[in-house]
Amino acid sequence: MNQLSTPRIVSMIAALTRHRDISLLESSLLKTVADLFAPNWAAIFHIGDDDVPAFSTSLREGIVSQTDFPEPFSELFGTEGVTSFPIMSHAQKVLGYLLVYRRPQLSGEEETLMTELFRVYDNYLSVLRDSQVDRLTGLLNRSTFDDQLDRALGLIRASYQEHAGERSKRKVGEGAGSFFMGEIDIDHFKNVNDRFGHLHGDEVLMILARILQSTFRKTDLIYRFGGEEFVVIVYVDDRGDAEMTFERLRISIENHVFPQVGKVTVSIGITEVRDTSFPVELLGHADQALYYAKTHGRNRVAFYEALLANGEIEAYQRTPKT
Repeated sequence: MNQLSTPRIVSMIAALTRHRDISLLESSLLKTVADLFAPNWAAIFHIGDDDVPAFSTSLREGIVSQTDFPEPFSELFGTEGVTSFPIMSHAQKVLGYLLVYRRPQLSGEEETLMTELFRVYDNYLSVLRDSQVDRLTGLLNRSTFDDQLDRALGLIRASYQEHAGERSKRKVGEGAGSFFMGEIDIDHFKNVNDRFGHLHGDEVLMILARILQSTFRKTDLIYRFGGEEFVVIVYVDDRGDAEMTFERLRISIENHVFPQVGKVTVSIGITEVRDTSFPVELLGHADQALYYAKTHGRNRVAFYEALLANGEIEAYQRTPKT
């Protein structure tokens, strides 16, 4: 490790905490680690619902990447040359791990410096999570949608192109791909709260969030917009693939047995995301399709562009501000 002056360390901390986005914060952390310790590689793993650390982001040869490691966390953790640092929440819950590999391994002095840096990182991460993540479901919240949409779509596009041709939870080909946004609303959710109480209603929301996370890839964006409404942005080959993906979600929810409540269904409105799209326009399109699904039997998927082409709805008109 190079000898660092106090102003240099303060400058690094300032650079680390200038971001207002969790994924950018992770990239900044990895680059700070590279500047401080020149490791062979460094990687961040997140703790999933199954308590198994899952790969998130890595840095090799100065390049931050979301390409999965060939080795699982269990093989990397504790390997000679690898130093691990737990990522903690304010409640002292382990959220994940940073693994740093270097030969020679980090010295005691370097580990101490990294631990102190992590205290700053953990505190700042907790602040960001409180502002960006819905506390009940753990999904992104509504306030992040407008702020992060453009950047997030860029990250999804890069990840999709990086993994083109590889198999994943969905069959993804090597085409250019397109973004689609789905607005998901639980049918008759007020009846659930009225009949079973808000505690069971909250349980339905948490279970549905887990179904969403298991249905979509980690590079897809899943938001809870409040109440019983969710929004998902996916990157797939074409409209048919998008419709199939959201239809599979609808069926998974319909077939799931929710404790106490039993059967729950959702209606879904989908629209294509274009380079010229604005968030309010996207929501308007998806909302029109969702309204159509709600008023035509519920428990179904409706596509804005298809409804428009068939003359079943009128084109969305953005209401001008007065």
